[in-house]
Amino acid sequence: MNENECETEVYGIIHVTIPQDISNNIYTNTLLLHPSPEYSMSVLDIQYKNQNGEWRRIETYPTKQVNNAEVPVEITEAGKLVFPFPKREITELQIKVKQPYWFRHDNKRVFMYGFQDIIVEYREYSQDTAEFVTKLSLEGTDRRFTNVGSPNITTPVGCPTFNDYTAKHELYFDEGLTEKFDFSTDIFQPLQVVYVKTILKTAGDQVPILREIELSYRHEDIIE
Repeated sequence: MNENECETEVYGIIHVTIPQDISNNIYTNTLLLHPSPEYSMSVLDIQYKNQNGEWRRIETYPTKQVNNAEVPVEITEAGKLVFPFPKREITELQIKVKQPYWFRHDNKRVFMYGFQDIIVEYREYSQDTAEFVTKLSLEGTDRRFTNVGSPNITTPVGCPTFNDYTAKHELYFDEGLTEKFDFSTDIFQPLQVVYVKTILKTAGDQVPILREIELSYRHEDIIE
């Protein structure tokens, strides 16, 4: 675009037709997007066409109520995104995007937008539980833990939030996970390391997917 036109943003729709003859499975339950350039453009909406020719919004795309109507939420400066949803027969996708950033080249404003990857999958999840351990350490300092709060979980955009059934946490004094104690209780031992075990499991069609775990704690200086 010419520099003197002063366009500050552009909009686009990425239309994807899903090949029907490359898979034995007609269902989809996961969409992964890798915007390019990453962290620059916005995703405005994602809709799919089913085998009846109807266009519908991906169920886990974030929305809000405006004048008693449900409207999509703009995902700004989008990075890699994952949208799990109940299994659907999808034949086409439309991804609405906005690019507010540009660079100058030969007295023109150049806007770039698109996706490095658009991945449509059908995932089957185990009904078994998954566990992992997070180490929280003050080693190398002269401080000790006096209290460790309950973990706060952040989920990726488009993923359902957690409940007490799909995600549980346990706090331990030792690496062998034998000395268990409660979150948010005072600690009187001179502990510089604690361990948090996270246990994830499915609840029907709901599968826990997490982005990060935030642990709050209090500490004090070790008195010799």
